[in-house]
Amino acid sequence: MKRTVLYIIFLSINIGFCQYRQKAGQPYAEPDLLIWENDTIQIQTFPLYCLSTFDQKNLFDNKEAKPECWGCLKNYIAEWKIINSKLYLSNIYSFNFKKDSIKTDLNKLFPDKIKNNVVLADWYSGNLFVPKGEHIWMSQSPGFPIYESEWKLIIEKGQIENMELKNGNYYKSIYTESPKNLIAFIENNLDQKSINELKNRKISIYLKTGKSKNDFSISKVKGITDKSLEKKLVEVINKLPNFDYYYRHGEELNIIFLITFMDNRP
Repeated sequence: MKRTVLYIIFLSINIGFCQYRQKAGQPYAEPDLLIWENDTIQIQTFPLYCLSTFDQKNLFDNKEAKPECWGCLKNYIAEWKIINSKLYLSNIYSFNFKKDSIKTDLNKLFPDKIKNNVVLADWYSGNLFVPKGEHIWMSQSPGFPIYESEWKLIIEKGQIENMELKNGNYYKSIYTESPKNLIAFIENNLDQKSINELKNRKISIYLKTGKSKNDFSISKVKGITDKSLEKKLVEVINKLPNFDYYYRHGEELNIIFLITFMDNRP
């Protein structure tokens, strides 16, 4: 059997004001760094965005510190530390620190707040998400990772008030690991007459992830003009035993997988 299968991912995520949410097609934001319990962890929550006086154009005393990637949102990488259940800013490096060795003088930026070379992030109240465990990459290159587990640190004026660990942030089904599995499922569950009617048609199936393995939905099916045939195909797809789900920063991600195929059998 000769068949062509295309595999594309579209992603939609809400964007918060201080707690950044990256979405597909959006320029990549280099993670900040968090030093916690002897580990240095990359995080995609940016507390500096919540500082009312923050202006990344004035971080490096007029030294030119430009990201090397097109359209990058940040020209810096902030380094944070958790000490005695409090969040501190310890460094602000240029995006290309390994090449240009430029970093911010925190004494100039926070002359009244710096103590022992760190600054208490007392301007920040919100959630700090700290990844843990294995991860998978989503969206366009370099995209962003979704981690198996994630700490949610609830912070009030720089003080950690509570900590929650969420496990099982994602599940990747065999149907997105290889779209051929979805095609095989359809062929095994659709009547032969309908399979023959699908011959040489370019069919596009939009599957939307939900809150769990069984909470997926079909956004639409394209390529079928016969409503009765489309209904049969939808009924079969709804019988899938499971499908993907994804969580990031405590939120369910509504990801739409587009699987397009054509049966080219003679």
